[in-house]
Amino acid sequence: MRNLDAEAAALLADIAAFDIEAARKRVQQIDARYTGMGGSKSDYPEVSSGADFPPVRGVEQPCEPTPVAAPAVEPVSFGSLLDQLKDEVANRKQLEGDASRRGDAARSALDRQLRAVFDYFHALTSQLNYLKPQVARRYYFLDSDDAFRNLAWLEGYSDFRTQAAQDGGCIERVTLGYTLKGPGQRTLERAGGAVERLRQVLFDLGLKFECQEKRNRQRELEHGSFTVIDEVNVQVVWRADFENRTVVVESRNLERLGYATCTLPLESVCPAMLDEFGRLVLGRENSFRSYVSR
Repeated sequence: MRNLDAEAAALLADIAAFDIEAARKRVQQIDARYTGMGGSKSDYPEVSSGADFPPVRGVEQPCEPTPVAAPAVEPVSFGSLLDQLKDEVANRKQLEGDASRRGDAARSALDRQLRAVFDYFHALTSQLNYLKPQVARRYYFLDSDDAFRNLAWLEGYSDFRTQAAQDGGCIERVTLGYTLKGPGQRTLERAGGAVERLRQVLFDLGLKFECQEKRNRQRELEHGSFTVIDEVNVQVVWRADFENRTVVVESRNLERLGYATCTLPLESVCPAMLDEFGRLVLGRENSFRSYVSR
C-alpha cells in the first residue's frame, strides 16, 4: 500500500514539473528533421492568378495562343472498282433513257400511221358500201377448178383497238373486214373421216356452207355432202410492232383463200401505199407488194 502511495506521489510530482513549451519545441525539431523545412507560423498573402508581374529581362514572354481551325475532312475515296461500277450504272441508265425515248417516238409514229390507216379504211368502206362494185378476183377452193367468181362487194367495215391507258393508249391494231358475194354455189362430197376435215377447213376459212350427213346403223358418219355458197369473208388486220417499228399485215382470204402475213416498214405507210392497197382489195392492178419488206 505504501508503494502505491509513493508511486502516485512521484507521478503527480512529474506532472507538476512537466514543461509544455520545451516539449513543443522538441516535437518541431523532430518534425523538421524528417520534412526538411522548419515549421513557421508566419501568414503568407494570397496571390491572384490574374496579378500583373513585371517582365523579366532577357526572357521572351509567351504570346497568346492563336486559334487553329480544324483541318478540312477529305472525302473518302472508295477506289477504282466502285468508280467503275458507278460509271457502268450511269451508262446503263443513259442507254435505258435513250431506248425509252426511241420507244416513245416509235409508238407515237406508229399511232399516227395507224390512225391514218383507219381513217382511209373507214372512208373506203363507206364509199364501197354504197357503190357495191364488182371485184375482179377468183378464189379457188382446195384443188377444185371451179372458182368463186363474179363476186361483188356486199358490205365492209373498219375498226381499231388501242392499248391500255397505262401503256400509252396508242392504236395497236386496225381491222378491215368485208364480204364478197357471187351468184353461184358448189357441192363437195366427202366420205368417212374426210367429212370432219372438210368441215373444219370451211369453218376456218369463214365460208358459208350446209352439210347433209349420212350415218350407218351404229350412228357412225359415212358420208357428207357439202353445199358451199359463193360468199367470201375477208379480214385484214394491220398490227403495230412497236419493238421493230414496223406494221404487220395479217390477212385471211385477201388475194386467195387462206392466210397470209407481210411486214411494212413504218416509213412506207403513206397515202400512195394505201391507194395501192385499195386497188388490191378491188382486184385491180396494183404495186402494193413493192412496199412490203423483203
